[in-house]
Amino acid sequence: MKQNILKFKSLAFGICTTCMVLTTGCSESEYAKINTDPSTIAEGNPIFLFTQEQVQYQPFDYLLWYYDGAYTSKIVQAYSPSSSFNDLYNKLAELGGVGSQLIYVKRYENDIKATIDKMPANKAAQYSHLSAMANALTVYMGLFDTDLFGSRPYSEAAQAQYGGTLTPNYESQESLFDQWLTELNADLDKLKSTTTQISVGDNDLAYGGDTKKWVKFVNGLKLKIAVRLLHQNKNKALKIAEEVGADDANVMQSITDDYVYNKGTGGDGGNNTYGSDNSVNLGVSSKNVIDFMKRNKDPRMLVMFTKNDFNSEVIQAFFDAQARGDNNCAIPKYILDQVNYTTDASGKKHFDSWKGDGEPWVRYQGLPIGMAISEKAEYTGNNNYFVTTRWKVTDGDKSKTYSPLSYFNEELVRGRVDFTFPTAPKGKVVQDTEDNPLYEMTLSTAEMNLYLAEFKLLGANLPHTAAEYFKLGVEASAKAYNRLAILNKIPYYDKAHCNDKLDEPVTYDDAAIATMMANSDYQLTGNVPSDLEKVYIQLYLHFFYQPLEQFVTVRRSGVPKVGSSLIPWVTMKPNTELPRRFYIAQPDPADKMRTIIETAMTQQGFTFTDGQKPELLNSERVWYDKGAPNFGEGPNYL
Repeated sequence: MKQNILKFKSLAFGICTTCMVLTTGCSESEYAKINTDPSTIAEGNPIFLFTQEQVQYQPFDYLLWYYDGAYTSKIVQAYSPSSSFNDLYNKLAELGGVGSQLIYVKRYENDIKATIDKMPANKAAQYSHLSAMANALTVYMGLFDTDLFGSRPYSEAAQAQYGGTLTPNYESQESLFDQWLTELNADLDKLKSTTTQISVGDNDLAYGGDTKKWVKFVNGLKLKIAVRLLHQNKNKALKIAEEVGADDANVMQSITDDYVYNKGTGGDGGNNTYGSDNSVNLGVSSKNVIDFMKRNKDPRMLVMFTKNDFNSEVIQAFFDAQARGDNNCAIPKYILDQVNYTTDASGKKHFDSWKGDGEPWVRYQGLPIGMAISEKAEYTGNNNYFVTTRWKVTDGDKSKTYSPLSYFNEELVRGRVDFTFPTAPKGKVVQDTEDNPLYEMTLSTAEMNLYLAEFKLLGANLPHTAAEYFKLGVEASAKAYNRLAILNKIPYYDKAHCNDKLDEPVTYDDAAIATMMANSDYQLTGNVPSDLEKVYIQLYLHFFYQPLEQFVTVRRSGVPKVGSSLIPWVTMKPNTELPRRFYIAQPDPADKMRTIIETAMTQQGFTFTDGQKPELLNSERVWYDKGAPNFGEGPNYL
């Protein structure tokens, strides 16, 4: 697929090729039109350039779901392969777009800066806020790229159009963090400028030009950097947190502060507007995660993951097939145990009602985490997780196969999924085929406040208790997922979009969130090690929508951890054989960036390799990951 490390060269080549195309086949008169005095050519509008930067701001590159996120989600045991883990699960194949996303936003920021620099000083001053907003998006994507690759081009990237180089220098992760913190502080100064500013309005797809919300976004970026600094410079990390947390105006307080955006017709009409055309390749939801969320009545589970196919109509179809003599089809025991049914004189079973919490809770089942468990009788017998032929029901000339398991809810990230509701083999075909331009979320109230809860537990001087930050963060996470479910019209999001007579919507209200928060697993008690684990578990859950952030959290915290009573880590391989970064292949001898790339890799202590040496990708860590705990070991900050 992509070789991320070469992306900067290929993009520059693409720009040059475009220029060549534009100057091919022109008549003399057409050349005359083109050869205009540069001083008379109208400049780009910084506001519209900023909108385009937001359109290109893409932490959810479509390949993320098929490659990068699919790897990290299994490494951190958020999902399992449908056939269970095998001996190759810790090895990486093709990589997606991670590592090359910065360039797409930075070129627009550079265009904005170049346009503003040509303005008279009094006019340029009116774009201070816009300049800060543009830089914040660039820093976010720079951080996104460095997380799994370390050193990256930044300062010299996308500058060729303005006299810069086509071979940008790589900068170390440590220096990038310093640079970004300096830039973000400058952005905050700009956002506080009282000079009359140009109105951005709806051209800002996320915040409508609301400077107060951008201040919170920028401070959120500072916290993202701070948590990554904890193993290298804890005192500096705590100081950053204290600067941010000193004033509540710096911190997102509700989901209306979340960076939620919809590109609508401003996208490309394809993946950029609707999300990936590729299926989401994450696997089957972890039973450890599903069980924890069900036990605590966590309503986020209802929208994060899909209901399984075993509604009341489908269960009755199994009963009917068995009454007809089909001895192969069987309802897994873990589902049948949730059903109240009666048996008539002929021995035929009839669905009556659900047990326990009923719909929608009973429709969620995860796959146990384990190595080659598809070969073990306890997972293929009555409690069948793998033998798909037993999930097939035939009625005359009609057959359907039903899944008893839950998966990531694709319509949270794909606006053009056609969903088919489960019905009996001869039942009517019921589908949801509506296309919806995608609503996406990155930095959020939940993330910021959970970071502040973490910092408070680690000793930061902050105005609120860890329990207060934690409560606000978890509640905001639940509200954010519910909001995304409604905006993206996921399956079963309201009663009108249910099908089975017993179906219940998956969206929820504040009462459901209060029920969740009443559980002891969702409350801090003052026991710092226990409380820290709870914070990391909540970050882990919140980031199911952002798999690379989830990976970073697990990598730096060691949570989930072995033996936990919350979500336990399952040891399947030695933790030294799990990748902690993505691989970088040896550049081609003809690559003009070769010397620069080789120097950057040597400085980081990286070996050029492929994805087949996970032990190397574990020991050769990115700078901020050095000293972090191994997977499953739990926090080591204290």
